[in-house]
Amino acid sequence: MKPLIMEAMKEVLDTAQEMARQGLVAGTSGNCSARLPDTDLVVITPTSLEYGLMLSEDMCVLNMDGETVEGRYSPSIELNMHLAVYNSRPEVGGIVHTHQSMATAVAVAGKDIPPILEEQVFSLYGAIELAEYAPPGSPELADNTVAALGNRNACLLAHHGVVAIGKRLRDALLNAEIVERTATVYLMSHLIGGPRILPFMETD
Repeated sequence: MKPLIMEAMKEVLDTAQEMARQGLVAGTSGNCSARLPDTDLVVITPTSLEYGLMLSEDMCVLNMDGETVEGRYSPSIELNMHLAVYNSRPEVGGIVHTHQSMATAVAVAGKDIPPILEEQVFSLYGAIELAEYAPPGSPELADNTVAALGNRNACLLAHHGVVAIGKRLRDALLNAEIVERTATVYLMSHLIGGPRILPFMETD
């Protein structure tokens, strides 16, 4: 196995386990992936395997057609979503899909998160929009995710969770953390009158 693939498998494993440590996922929920530079290969977490039990060699290596290149397990059920994002956003090198609590609460309420924090706007490029509901793993969910992301770095999935992306996988994880902080501030602000949009984001 090529060193580049082995490095990517370890990076995906480390990121998946960090997602679990931070409480962004639980059990076998969520998934993450990395695109190998200058190739048509993607490394993604396997399906139905607890993060604490995963090893680097358990990661799944596939091409952009979804065909398995390396791996003893089936890839995450959300493979279609990951591939759809990579195909629509050539600059993206990493994706995390989480079930983090505060952001998922907003998604369950059927809300977008408007641009309220500077770090949100600078890192995520604006509002965190809600993707319409579709069943997990479905082509419709993949399409809805791409549409909700637009040219931004994160979106909510209705009744489901969060997708965050970045040039590198570590950037995607950081963006997921920013989504959770933003969602927490957004929800708490409703206790004292509701959030206000950043002045430079307001339109007539």
